[in-house]
Amino acid sequence: MRALPLFLLRNWWVLVFVLMVWALYLQAIHKKNHLVVKLEEKVQSLEKAYSEAALEKEALLLRIESQQDLEWMELVLKEKLGVVPEGQTKVVFK
Repeated sequence: MRALPLFLLRNWWVLVFVLMVWALYLQAIHKKNHLVVKLEEKVQSLEKAYSEAALEKEALLLRIESQQDLEWMELVLKEKLGVVPEGQTKVVFK
């Protein structure tokens, strides 16, 4: 029974070293987990931005394809420039 306290008394530095290493290990694990959470949030935000960009790309491709359509060009002229076809009266609301 006396051997264990005597062993610890002679080798106290080993116990202190093991406790310090354990504390450093726990700190490193905590930092790693925090970094993992931040990176997962970054991945989610990038995936969201990617999906929004893909939708915008699709809309722009449809717009480019529709620019060759005469009906589309007429619609744009009416909406953006206020052009009215011959024979129609333009009405402006204030």
